[in-house]
Amino acid sequence: MLTTAPRRHPGPAPVHVLGARWLASANRQATTAFTEWRAGQLAAIEIGRRFNVVRVTDQRLGTAALQDMQLAGVVVGPVLLNRPWHAVEFLIALRQGEHWQMRDSELITRAMDGSPAVTVAMPAPGLPRTQGRSWLVPPDGRQFLTHPHNLANALRRARTQLRRPPARRP
Repeated sequence: MLTTAPRRHPGPAPVHVLGARWLASANRQATTAFTEWRAGQLAAIEIGRRFNVVRVTDQRLGTAALQDMQLAGVVVGPVLLNRPWHAVEFLIALRQGEHWQMRDSELITRAMDGSPAVTVAMPAPGLPRTQGRSWLVPPDGRQFLTHPHNLANALRRARTQLRRPPARRP
């Protein structure tokens, strides 16, 4: 009598795999992102279909805002450290027609006039720094995004905090 081992069902996919699937799904051709990541490259991820990006052009301010939101228990979506630009990039909830006017930051979104897709270069979730970019908060597949109002408030608080002179010790 021939017996076979019982089939083992794979467990849940690792968080970085789920995050990669979700991130790649922002592209019209998701396979392109996986091809670039397998080659050890950054993938051009389309902006404006699933999320927008706010690029905080002052790295200290961006990391301080991230810490502010985390300490406050606010939901924070994926956050990318862009070392070549000394910037922090927040993936934010998509808000059509919303304007972003905050000092030291810019909104990256798709043009509504039918122009070609706008992309941001992103490393694969779960991998170390790639070409100067790394995840501070990696996508985990749960589709959480930072709310723009929470980010704006955190940036204001962080800016105030960074302007304060350090406390003197007696």
